[in-house]
Amino acid sequence: MSRVKKIVSYLLILALFEIFIYQNAFCCIDVYSQGTELKYIKQLGMKGIENGQFTFPHSLAVDNFGNIYVGDTGNKRIQKFSPNGTFLTSWGSEGSNDGQFMGLHDVTVDPEGKFVYTVELKNHRVQKFDSNGTFITKWGYNGTGGRDLMRSPHQIAVNSLGNVYLTDSNGNQILKFYDNGTFIRTIGSKGTGQGEFNTPHGIAIDAKNNIYVTDMKNFRIQVFDSKDSFIRQWGSLGTGKGQFSETAPGIAIDNNNHVYVVDKINSRVQMFDNRGNYLDSWGSDGNGPQQLHKPEDIAVNNKGDIYITDTRNSRIQILQVLH
Repeated sequence: MSRVKKIVSYLLILALFEIFIYQNAFCCIDVYSQGTELKYIKQLGMKGIENGQFTFPHSLAVDNFGNIYVGDTGNKRIQKFSPNGTFLTSWGSEGSNDGQFMGLHDVTVDPEGKFVYTVELKNHRVQKFDSNGTFITKWGYNGTGGRDLMRSPHQIAVNSLGNVYLTDSNGNQILKFYDNGTFIRTIGSKGTGQGEFNTPHGIAIDAKNNIYVTDMKNFRIQVFDSKDSFIRQWGSLGTGKGQFSETAPGIAIDNNNHVYVVDKINSRVQMFDNRGNYLDSWGSDGNGPQQLHKPEDIAVNNKGDIYITDTRNSRIQILQVLH
């Protein structure tokens, strides 16, 4: 082959490679350097029943203004804080009436920061509030293909279209609703294959409406696109990098597509890029500064501040990403 033909062949191969890279939606996107790390900043709250104190906080969410909502499960209430951690308001008490809670398990905020949603295991329902705690509506799980009391949704997330997703840990499915409570469909079934679940728990949705689920007893993260179709998965059982225990209850995604996963038994948070490449981890078991004991949930604000419910230590710990 002549020198000219070799050069032309080389350029043709290079051009085809570039076309593949840029046209393949799931190839080679958002990969981050291994120099990324998590740094402890401070903690919010302590054990107690006063404003700004917690009793086994189980869940939290951050709205697009930076306000922080904490599911203060032991105190049967939601507490709201400003971006700098100042207490703003709270609502809730024990019971089954509108605005009351029993078995408060998760809280989330819609992408615009207008509405707050909660899930209760004992009342078997979702409640919807405005951002200051005024009750709007509620719904259970009838009509979802399973008996109402057999359903056991654990976490909730809302996409930019207003669709509400619940992880049904008992039924091994994702339940999808409109934001008025009208049921749309179920996603998945029990199993180990792609798009199947064994105790799904944590759920988070990114800016493109891709859905990330902690499939706990399959020891993995599963990712679905905005049409609820399976994209990818990662993880296995263990304590190493990119591995999980059977309790990985919380997951969050920041604006740079870092994915954060809470590993409860291993008392740590792991950070990945959105293709599942391991970046860093943080935490060890204990009740001292920069330690965790049975953490449950995680959320990230628009600046990249990371909030963790250090549940058994009755506090929130705050981290940042360093590059």
